[in-house]
Amino acid sequence: MKPAVIFDEIYLKHDLPTHPENALRLKYFLKSLPEFDIDLLKPKPVSYEILTAVHSENYIEDVRISCSENAPGFFDADTYYNIFTFDAAIMAAGAVEKAVELVKEEKYKKIFCAVRPPGHHATKDRAMGFCIFNNVAVGAVKALSLGFQKVFIVDFDAHHGNGTQEILQNIPSIFYFSTHQYPFYPGTGSPEENRENILNVPLNAGSGDYEYAQIYTELLPQKIEPFQPELILVSAGYDIHRDDPLTDLEVTDKGVEIIVNSIIKITNNLNIPVIFSLEGGYNLHALERCGRITFAALSS
Repeated sequence: MKPAVIFDEIYLKHDLPTHPENALRLKYFLKSLPEFDIDLLKPKPVSYEILTAVHSENYIEDVRISCSENAPGFFDADTYYNIFTFDAAIMAAGAVEKAVELVKEEKYKKIFCAVRPPGHHATKDRAMGFCIFNNVAVGAVKALSLGFQKVFIVDFDAHHGNGTQEILQNIPSIFYFSTHQYPFYPGTGSPEENRENILNVPLNAGSGDYEYAQIYTELLPQKIEPFQPELILVSAGYDIHRDDPLTDLEVTDKGVEIIVNSIIKITNNLNIPVIFSLEGGYNLHALERCGRITFAALSS
C-alpha cells in the first residue's frame, strides 16, 4: 500500500515572508516529493463538529472575524494572520481529519499532512506559537469518533506541545508523548506534568543524536506497546535539527532519520496506521533534507 501526502496551495497563502514560519518552509519540505512513489491528495475543510470538540466556538469565530475584517495582524507577539489564514487553518485541521478517515477506511496506512499553519501550541481558546487550530488534537478526537479505541501521539518538535497536552490530557484513551528542549518556549512540559496518559521527556540544549536515538528506539516502544493503540499521530517538528535558527538540540540528518524510522518501525510491528502532521522547522535547507528522509521512511 502506497503512502500519501496531503497538501493544498492554500497553505502557502498564509504567509509573512519576514517571519520564520513562512510559506517557503513548506515549499522546501516538499521539494523532494516527486522522487518518491507517494500519492498526493487534497484536504477538505475540517468539520465544524470536530473543530468545536477541540476549540471553543467563540475562539473559532474570533479567528474567522479577525482574518476577514482585521487582517493582516497578530493574535499574539508570535502568531500572525492574513486574509487567507482562517481558510488555511481549517484546511490544515481538515487534512488531519481526512487522513484519519482514510486510514479508518484502510485506503492508506501511512500519511503525511504537509500543512500550515502548525498546530500543537494552539489551546482550546487561544492561538500561540505560530499555531491557530490544533491539527493533531483534531485528528485524535476524530479518531475516537470513528471508533478507534486508543490513539498514541508522538510529538518530536523542539517545543513542547502545550496545546495538545492541555486539550487532550483528560481523555485516558489518548496518550501524549513529547520530547522537547527544556526549559524553553512555551515553558511547559516538565516531568511534574506527567500523568498516566502524559509522558514529557524534557531535554537539555545540545542533547543530539545519541540521546534521541535512545529515547526513540528504546523508551518509545516501551510506552507504545503496553498502551496498545490502534493509531499513531505524529507532531513532526523538524526544528530539532542542529541547523535550526530557533533551537539548540543539535540533532543531525542521521538523528532525524533514526527518529522517523523508529516510529515507522513501531507502527509496522504493531500493524497500525500512522499519520504525521508538520509542525516546526525553520532552516529551509534542513527542511528539504528532512522531507527527503521522511518520504523515504514512509516509502520503505
